[in-house]
Amino acid sequence: MEQMVTNRVTGEQITFLETAKDTRGEYLLIEVALPPRGKGPPLHIHDRFEEEFEVISGKLTVTLGKTKHLLEVGDRRIAPIRTPHTFTNNHDIPVVFRVRLTPPSNFEQSVRIHYGLMDDGLTDEKGNPKSLAYSALVLTLQNTLIVGIPLWLQRYFFGLIVKRARKKGAYAVLEKYTGGEF
Repeated sequence: MEQMVTNRVTGEQITFLETAKDTRGEYLLIEVALPPRGKGPPLHIHDRFEEEFEVISGKLTVTLGKTKHLLEVGDRRIAPIRTPHTFTNNHDIPVVFRVRLTPPSNFEQSVRIHYGLMDDGLTDEKGNPKSLAYSALVLTLQNTLIVGIPLWLQRYFFGLIVKRARKKGAYAVLEKYTGGEF
């Protein structure tokens, strides 16, 4: 598998430095290159892992709850489990930062599937998978719940959609992005 993947819509590049396999399931370490004025995902939570952000070059704004933190080279910030968070590059130069996810969940597989769908033209102009079953799988694998939509509702419907799609074998075609099952 390629070590680096690219979001064709935002230009964000993710390099897998230490995978869950490398760390025996303890964590995942990625390096993210975000273009100038680049935005991360909408405000969201994870309730199965925490994220630690560390800036390598440039400046990154990490939002935790309602508080924005400007991180510069060497600065770190943790998004604890169940804490609404996001990140943005509000500057005219790229930012490179590392994210450590502990434990790793299935985040790597979700990114590989999502960006692979983009490469194959199976997403809309905003980069969202055209298939609701694929969207539900990506969000479920990365344990991402969007703030502002009742969490129980997301869990219920995504769980139902993923279960039905798995039963129908709808995800078998996605194994090409991950190199196997997920």
